[in-house]
Amino acid sequence: MEAKIPSIMISPEKALFFGKKVKRLAFNLRNIIPSLRQDLLQASMDVDYIDYIAAGIIVTLVLIGLMAGVSALILLIAIKKNLLTIKIEAILPVLIIVVPAVYFLYFLNFPKLQATKRNKLIEEQVVFATREIMIKVGSGVPVFNALLDVANGEYGVVSEEFKLAIEEIESGVPQEVALDHLARRVPSQSLRRAIDIMLNAIKSGSDVAGTLSLINDMLIKKQQSDMKSYAGELTPMSMAYMLISVVVPSLGMSVFVILGSLAHFNTVDIIYIIPPFLLIFQIFFMGMVGNRRPSIGV
Repeated sequence: MEAKIPSIMISPEKALFFGKKVKRLAFNLRNIIPSLRQDLLQASMDVDYIDYIAAGIIVTLVLIGLMAGVSALILLIAIKKNLLTIKIEAILPVLIIVVPAVYFLYFLNFPKLQATKRNKLIEEQVVFATREIMIKVGSGVPVFNALLDVANGEYGVVSEEFKLAIEEIESGVPQEVALDHLARRVPSQSLRRAIDIMLNAIKSGSDVAGTLSLINDMLIKKQQSDMKSYAGELTPMSMAYMLISVVVPSLGMSVFVILGSLAHFNTVDIIYIIPPFLLIFQIFFMGMVGNRRPSIGV
């Protein structure tokens, strides 16, 4: 599953092509995100990390040009309509400098976000995939055939990763080496641990089926523990939600109006701010709850 480069106003291919012109600058910026190389691997983005940084520089330069054009248009309209103010003059540097800088940081962190998404998808299927391997190996099927069945199964990203391992094995790479490569490129700690334990069992000649059974039980207990921890976190989060979204707007606003009337302070402007604030808070809260929810496949 190859993730696309988040480019703006320029295709990923052109961003990578023109990025060759700034590879020296990209090399000097390689330490901004030390984990970028590993993030690209785990995000299944087949791009060298220096080339990726160089493409990010090109995309950022294109965005700077776009923001400069927009700023020039705003400035021209403001001058023509005699609307040029200090506020407009302050916004223009933000458009030209701050927006591209923030996007460049987002560009560099994009592989980590993609790796996190892949991790959740793997965690949802890792228990079922290891269980199938355990059942097949326990019934006398060779390990390679069991891996092939998982690769051809419907386990989403897990099947895709096992397909890559099968392709390596069929091209002449030893089975243990292919599995080690798989463990290195997946973002899921559970799948990495399962493969490492399985590799140790294969190399030592111990019971692979029994080892896989222990791995499967371990993964199930871990996911159950994660779900219990998540359930425990929901109680204080729901209390905070009720406090901020219900108690503060009603009771707090009443107190504010009373104090404002006593101090002869106009509270009308504050009242209009509350609905957008509550909307933003609820969107943020739902996103936070969804992101903290563990990926469970049991």
